[in-house]
Amino acid sequence: MAFATIYDQYAAANKRLAKGEPLFFTGSGNQWQFTERKTSASHRLRYPHIGVYTGIGTSHSWLWFVDLFDRMGFHNLSFLNETTLRDGGLAGLDVLAISGGDTFAIAGALGKTGAKEIKQFIRKGGLYIGSCAGAYLPMNSSKSPLNLFNFADVKISNLSKTLPDCHQLRYKFSTAYGCCFVFHPVREVVGLRFNSRFPIADAGRITAPLYGGPGMIAANGTQILGRYETFTDKTVFLVDEALAIKALIGKAAAVRANLGCGSLYLFGPHLEHPRYPEANKVVADTIFYDTGRADKNDSATRIKSEKLSDSVSEHLILELKRELSNARIVAAGLEMLPIRWLIGTKYYEPEKIRVFLESMWRRIKSLEARGRVYTNNQTPADLSAWAKEITRLLRLMKNELEQNCDTLPVAGRLFTLLQKMTAAYLQMYFLTVSESS
Repeated sequence: MAFATIYDQYAAANKRLAKGEPLFFTGSGNQWQFTERKTSASHRLRYPHIGVYTGIGTSHSWLWFVDLFDRMGFHNLSFLNETTLRDGGLAGLDVLAISGGDTFAIAGALGKTGAKEIKQFIRKGGLYIGSCAGAYLPMNSSKSPLNLFNFADVKISNLSKTLPDCHQLRYKFSTAYGCCFVFHPVREVVGLRFNSRFPIADAGRITAPLYGGPGMIAANGTQILGRYETFTDKTVFLVDEALAIKALIGKAAAVRANLGCGSLYLFGPHLEHPRYPEANKVVADTIFYDTGRADKNDSATRIKSEKLSDSVSEHLILELKRELSNARIVAAGLEMLPIRWLIGTKYYEPEKIRVFLESMWRRIKSLEARGRVYTNNQTPADLSAWAKEITRLLRLMKNELEQNCDTLPVAGRLFTLLQKMTAAYLQMYFLTVSESS
């Protein structure tokens, strides 16, 4: 299937579902097909309400989920931080997606209350999708605070009592795990082999990037969907190839586990990465498969929104456009500098700043074309103020770097605000797209 066709097919299906049209997901041979008729091998699809976790511990990779959902027409999105998740933010959701980052920081921020909320959400029929750090989070662990999230009977294969020799990228190589270490044998593109069982029967052999995600050892009762099959000419080895093979090849790369009436999908590689359409299709199929099987024929819940006036919308878009343009210029200059910041247990490079900025910038024309914009709990004043503060922090960072000052405090404030601002901006974007459609 052509890459553009993959996205177009799912976007067209979601457009129909958003309008309330009946549509079914039907198994035919080794493939899923969209059909208008219900058969014994099909189930009715649901236009899902998807929550994306953007809180403490996440890296920029949650934006890859956003790009996938946007291109495939999953526009009914909510963006949750640790506070909103703990305070009942999962109510009304069909799917919760948690991406890469710092697993310990995510677990610590969510805490006992967040763990309870997620567990109840899944048990009542919710779908959990975890990628990289989001995959580590619900695995079996005796280490605090991860032991609050023992939802899937899965263990880590890239775990060692002694740290192997690292050949390169030492700062991305390992994380302390009690008396042991989680080490990352390789990075970049790996080859995966998926089995012939639904919901991803037609995936076969695909590639996807690996940026610290786990190899998995699944217990009985956990369905192995795909395994690490091979390395590629783009694979970057951080340890001897023989050790990398032992740690990953043949181990589970994607699994599905049940919990109550719901399911968890855990992905070691980033199947949501926007440059891998066939891997994106796997993510979309899991959503349609499990949200449809819940037999919820009622309409998915939507966020309450407020429509801004034409004048307020125009002023807001102009202000955001100006500040984003200024911030992009400063951020581009920072990328020339050999610097990185250790925030928590993760390193952040200057190029990650522009990942957030570009995710907002490339959607500004769409907001301009629609004229009026919709928001929920963020005022235009909030968005404008945050955008201006991001530009100010970037300029401050540039000045401090030129004076050889320690920029870690500024970087910590900047990345925290980038996460907050981008989540609020994207919430406005998806509300506007949904309402204007």
